[in-house]
Amino acid sequence: MKLHKTAALFLLTAALGSTYAQTQSGLPHDAPLYRTQAQLDTELFGAYNRCELDKFQALLADDVEFFHDEGGAMRGAEAVTAAVKANICGKVRRELVAGSLEVHEMKNYGALVMGSHRFCAAQGSGHCNGLARFAHLWQLQPDGRWQVTKVLSFAHQSTP
Repeated sequence: MKLHKTAALFLLTAALGSTYAQTQSGLPHDAPLYRTQAQLDTELFGAYNRCELDKFQALLADDVEFFHDEGGAMRGAEAVTAAVKANICGKVRRELVAGSLEVHEMKNYGALVMGSHRFCAAQGSGHCNGLARFAHLWQLQPDGRWQVTKVLSFAHQSTP
């Protein structure tokens, strides 16, 4: 009898551990919300990389808050877009690190999207010289559009 209780306890612990591990890495990649957020990440940074500033800004909430571990805080879609225009356009290209994207549902709000990305020369060599982590809080608006309301950009490091 004791062996059965031990086996049952082991199986329960393994099942709970498995569930915890799954929630730590976010939604499965085939979940609809994961696919939506992966597409939005592609759209946001496609506009960022191509300097399509109207499209980029449309994906930001008017009152977006952007926090950068080296550059500090910035508020407002216009300010963030102006910073991209001044510091990114034609200079830097963002690449998502394959396999790093995590999506977590935020009930009655939207989704938290996290991952790692590298920054590369916009044109030419393709050399990447920076790596960082990011977290974006996306809100599903009443009209069905998704917009970023909070951005955290952190753990920046240079790469050879």
